[in-house]
Amino acid sequence: MTKTDPEKYGFLCHKQVDRSIYIRNKPLPICARCTGILLGIFTLPIFHMGILNPSIYIMLILAAPATLDSTTQYMRWRTSNNLLRIITGFLLGSALAVLVVISGSMIINNLQLL
Repeated sequence: MTKTDPEKYGFLCHKQVDRSIYIRNKPLPICARCTGILLGIFTLPIFHMGILNPSIYIMLILAAPATLDSTTQYMRWRTSNNLLRIITGFLLGSALAVLVVISGSMIINNLQLL
């Protein structure tokens, strides 16, 4: 479990090379789950434009797999793999996109009431 250079990439994630995705035999500077989260955030336009209706329930459903995967892995009940980490990270990133859209809508609605 070696890490990449922390000074080079800051405090983005744990940066464990064995949990990173490799491109041309070099690990990405962040782990598979964080890569999935960053990719999932790009779903924001889908929720913002109303292609999918954002709601708190959707956000919780999207965040649940990453929570279960990371918790069960942390408790050493099972071992995860990079494919599962990137998929659950993508879902969590999508949940964050939903949170941004919901929060933004609430702020806009409250500003209109003033």
